[in-house]
Amino acid sequence: MQEPDLESFQMSDLLDQDISPRQYQTGEVVEVEVIRLDDEGLVVDVGQKMEGLVPIQEMRSLEPGAHARIEPGQRINVTIMGERGPGGMALLSLDQALEDNRWQQLEQQLQEGAEVTARIVEQNRGGLVVDCQGVRGFVPFSHLAPIPGGATEEALAARMHEQAQFHILELDRSQQRLVLTERAIGQKRREEAQDQYLADLQEGTVLSGKVSSIRGFGAFVDVGEIEGLIPISELSWRMVKSPDEVVTVGDQLEVVVLRVERETRRLTLSLKRTQPEPWETVHDRYEIHQIVQGTVTNLAQFGAFVKLEDGIEGLIHISELSQRRVNNPKECVYQGQHVRVMILSIDSQQRRIGLSYKQAFGL
Repeated sequence: MQEPDLESFQMSDLLDQDISPRQYQTGEVVEVEVIRLDDEGLVVDVGQKMEGLVPIQEMRSLEPGAHARIEPGQRINVTIMGERGPGGMALLSLDQALEDNRWQQLEQQLQEGAEVTARIVEQNRGGLVVDCQGVRGFVPFSHLAPIPGGATEEALAARMHEQAQFHILELDRSQQRLVLTERAIGQKRREEAQDQYLADLQEGTVLSGKVSSIRGFGAFVDVGEIEGLIPISELSWRMVKSPDEVVTVGDQLEVVVLRVERETRRLTLSLKRTQPEPWETVHDRYEIHQIVQGTVTNLAQFGAFVKLEDGIEGLIHISELSQRRVNNPKECVYQGQHVRVMILSIDSQQRRIGLSYKQAFGL
């Protein structure tokens, strides 16, 4: 604990006249002059040639060795304890006066909305216990700064003995109650870090990240200072009904930055664009008159769509289903059926492949 500056505890509203012992009020803070330090404690002049005693046990807030640096003639503040000591001297407390000053400082900082520094000393079921300027305080878990990936025992344990900045949330001196919060401070610092991160980030950059959560519309990925969203349409080149068909929470991914919205701190990512677009290399895998396997994905009045691979579908026109006249594709095939088809045409620009069911069997 930092050694208190005794000179900083002067009272601005002291009466001009000396204070008589008969005028003392228990708990009152008065300014006194140091006479000497002996084995019993600190002997001081309380006015009208009356002496008072600050026992050693009432100076525990001073660091070891600080007593020796208190010099005769020095003026300090003490609290009247309402008891008598050796020789009828009034018993005084330096510790209580320092604590009174600490509470006054905290009350002023609360009124000003100022930040206070506190040291984290322990953890309990509800939050963290801190030492705030010598006053014991409490920070509920709900008022801690956000921890990336959520609160963990390891992250909280790492904060023990940390000096951190807080705002005062509640203060009740009569109940010795001090509740602090760092949520707003943490959020502000996180936003500042995000702004700095996004300022230099360019579209097309490849980032590493971990899937933090999944929603029906896509997956959020933690890339360090910020989370970005992979829309469901950017998860795969194939049609995806649900993001969990492609990713799960905790997956480590390489993603491409699609869009950076600095004002709203939004980051849009793509997973599929880290992989070749299937239509760009379709001629490497397929050729005219080739017989291939596929799955019927949809039926339309004019034909049947067949999936050849993820992201690649072709169409069997109704005229290529059978040698006989067909009025509806369901007369020949059904959705989900595995079929053999012949490739009739490939148009990678228009992303179209023409297929024949009847010619695959030489019908």
